[in-house]
Amino acid sequence: QERKQMGQTIDLDASDLQWAQIGQAQQQRQQCPCPPPPAEEDAASASAAADPDAQQKRRALEQQRKKNEAERRSELDRMSVSELLRAATSAQSERTLAHKTYDGGLDTVLSTGNITAYPGVVAAATASFAVLSDTINAIRTTLMEKHGRRDLDKLLGDLQRHEKEKLSTTAALHLERIREKNEAAIVGAASASADTRVHNMLQEGVTTLRSKIEELVEAINETLEEIRYAILEEEE
Repeated sequence: QERKQMGQTIDLDASDLQWAQIGQAQQQRQQCPCPPPPAEEDAASASAAADPDAQQKRRALEQQRKKNEAERRSELDRMSVSELLRAATSAQSERTLAHKTYDGGLDTVLSTGNITAYPGVVAAATASFAVLSDTINAIRTTLMEKHGRRDLDKLLGDLQRHEKEKLSTTAALHLERIREKNEAAIVGAASASADTRVHNMLQEGVTTLRSKIEELVEAINETLEEIRYAILEEEE
């Protein structure tokens, strides 16, 4: 269970619904900062409320996920330790591209002002990250159960933990950028004496989150370097 939760997915269904109407909410000039994204349980409830077939779709996706996992495990069982590690680094490279696509989707939403397109960006990113995380978790399981490599399992576990935090921080950054965009529009439309404290606070939040992501990227790269060294040792 712990392994399934590591580096897994984003689930912002509820925040998508909230932020699809952010223009209206911001124009009402609420006096407090916007609330953080809701918990995963709230997200699931909101998704079900928005789509009566949501639970059925989730069950179908979970069944397909289990089927894919079984097929993946069968393929991984035939791999050597070095091949498993190379498969993990390949999945990580794909995850880096998935992050770029996720960020690019937000950039398009902000540049066009079409905030209602953001739920689609999140859905696509969620699907990509889920598959890649499942792949690395399956590699960890194979390394432990077939090869008894607790050291390599720990190494990939570190990678998953860093990625989980990076994804969570990226999701927070996205919402903060949306808030900043809308607050900037409000301030710009108001008089020169408009209160800019909220906008400045949001700008600081964006800067802080970007710095956190940079730190996480550095930690991820350090872990990947250790994995590459492990591959070389296995192939000597």
